[in-house]
Amino acid sequence: MKKTAVKFLQKPKLDKPVLIGGLPGMGYVGKLAAEHLLGVLRAKKFAEVLSPHFPHHVVVEACGTLRPLRNELYWARLDGKDIIILVGDVQPVSSEGHYELAECILGLAEKMGVKQIFTLGGYATGKYSETRPQVIGVGDSKLLRGIKARGIPVERGSGPIIGTAGLLLGLGQLRGIQGVCFLGETHGIVVDHRAAQAVLEVLADTLGIKFNMTNLEQRAKMTKEIISKIRREVELRERKKKQREEEESWYIG
Repeated sequence: MKKTAVKFLQKPKLDKPVLIGGLPGMGYVGKLAAEHLLGVLRAKKFAEVLSPHFPHHVVVEACGTLRPLRNELYWARLDGKDIIILVGDVQPVSSEGHYELAECILGLAEKMGVKQIFTLGGYATGKYSETRPQVIGVGDSKLLRGIKARGIPVERGSGPIIGTAGLLLGLGQLRGIQGVCFLGETHGIVVDHRAAQAVLEVLADTLGIKFNMTNLEQRAKMTKEIISKIRREVELRERKKKQREEEESWYIG
């Protein structure tokens, strides 16, 4: 394989579908959110994307068989809206690979009539917080006006959005496709179902659709418990460290 390629399993006829992308990234927020959508919408897979720019290993399935790393495209229909969902095992390991993958996905999306793209991801804070994660939006100015009207904060002048979540939007603009990225606050290390839930709630409100969140809500509670435990352990280590430093300073001189 010399370049990124799409393998079609079927070619659904969709009416002005919206593309939603959620690949692995900070806290696995986008991947968790997109995979939840697959389940609740009973989405059907119609294409696989293979690339020589993915990491150099294969996936070992539960039954012991092997398969190459891939991204996958699914479609579903909800409340009269056609939706394409991009999920996957990995993202490319090089800048060239990211651009090639994004252009490949955009070419397919353009042919299928996509006019809007929503990518999902995590916004790393490096902090453990038990409060509801905030979701921020970045992207096309026209879509951002509607988002701000719903009370969703818009990120201004911060760092770059690395990877497919950003490139699909930036390169999509060159094709006349509007797009927004929703980023849920997350520590960046913990697999964060809470941030995924928060991002999906904002996406649903933006698109004017409803779907079952029960399974993700349960996993979000588990994430909160894990974060609480980690936070207590961090605070305990800090107190012990401070105590040792105070005892050492007492004996000096």
